[in-house]
Formats: sequence, structure tokens, C-alpha cells
Amino acid sequence: MTHSKVIGKLSLTTALATLIAVLSSPAAQALVIDFEDNSIEPNDNEDVFSSITSQDFLFEPTLPREQTQYALANNVFEAHNDSTYFVIRNLVDNDTDEPFINPVTMSQVNGTPFSLLSLDLAEWGVPRDQAKMVELTGFLAGGGSITTMISFDGVTDGSGPLEDFQTVTFDQQWSNLSSVEFKGIDAPVSDDPSEEPGFQVNSFAIDNIEVGEAFEEPHTEVPEPASILGIFALGAVGFGSRLTKKITQR
Repeated sequence: MTHSKVIGKLSLTTALATLIAVLSSPAAQALVIDFEDNSIEPNDNEDVFSSITSQDFLFEPTLPREQTQYALANNVFEAHNDSTYFVIRNLVDNDTDEPFINPVTMSQVNGTPFSLLSLDLAEWGVPRDQAKMVELTGFLAGGGSITTMISFDGVTDGSGPLEDFQTVTFDQQWSNLSSVEFKGIDAPVSDDPSEEPGFQVNSFAIDNIEVGEAFEEPHTEVPEPASILGIFALGAVGFGSRLTKKITQR
């Protein structure tokens, strides 16, 4: 085999190896938890009084069954996306000023660490019950945690043309997680002195949770098909230029 052919073959081999590495990245192996394995009919909701499992991920309350208030819903109130989603209610007792209770924790059933890539959130329930923010905490498999606060965009269009669910994406810091905790906060409190303080419900809806394998290296985006073709094109150009040079030198 001539020297130019060896170089050309190496260029194509390198391009192929790069493609394989990209396709095996966590982004390429992402899983979307859409709760359709707990399907609910449109315009309906069903209360959940214990933990649920979807796509081999466990969603577990922090309190006993009798104090758990979750739901599975589909196009209920103004949260419409024409699919089943999970509703979380985080209660606060304003009479006793107790801390937030009943956040939900998400983890893999088999305990394997994972990365959080993106998710969809929406306001849910009557306005006075809706959380204004979600406090999201990721617990790292090696110890420690990471927290972010997500504000709702205020879009509650229901069956109208606007998107009720907003998509939130996460960077490589949200990797190697043992679990993620979801907590709704800042639901309105009535300033009417004739009303009892009661509970803040802090309800919100969550859907399309995109997760991947745990990884330590910075997150690598999957290139578009045109980019992948470009990798091969560069290899082919390298091979062709070297072959032309060899013919010219003859």
C-alpha cells in the first residue's frame, strides 16, 4: 500500500472513530421520561397517593401515604400539552409556619447515577395554588449537591396557541446524580384578614424529563447530520489531495 493511501485511510478511520464517540455520548443515549406509561385520558386527572415509576425512574414522596398529594393529569386547568404529565403539590402550613413539606425525589430504580439534561414545567391548578418558582436540587453520587431556582414564565394559555410548558435545560454540572428533588415555592398568600391562612399548595406540572448516563467529562452536543457528513468530507478531501499530489509528482 502506498504512503498516500495509508494517509487517506487513516483520515477516514479517524472520522469514523469520531462519529462513534459522538453517538455514544450521554446526549445520544438520552431517555425522555414522559409518563405515558401511566397514561391519563385527555381533560382528566388522577390523584396519586404513593410513589410512581416511569421509564425505570422512581418518583417518591418524602412523607407517608396519607400526607401525599400528587396527581397524573392530561390537559387539566391551563396546563395543556396533549399528553400525560406529573403534578407535584408542595404544601406549606401557614398556621404553624412549618417548612416546605412533601417535595418529590426522582432517582433510578436500580440506583444508577444519571445526568439531567432538560425538562418541561408548567403552572397547574387555580391561580392561588400555583407555585411561582421551582427549587430543584441535584444530589451528587459522590456527595454534595447543586441547586437552582426556576421561575415560571406566566404563560397559562390552555387550549390556545401559546406553549403552556416551558423547557429548561441543564449543563454538565447536573451529571453523576443519585437523585433530584423538586419543590414548588412562593404560591400566593391571601392578605384578606377574614380568611384563614390555611395551606399554600404550590402546585406545578412536570413532563418530558430528559436524562442521560452519568458522565464526568464536559457535555458534548451531538452534531447535526450536516456536521457528521462534514467529518467524512474532510477525510475524503484529505485522501483526494494526497492522491492528486502523488499523481502530479509522477
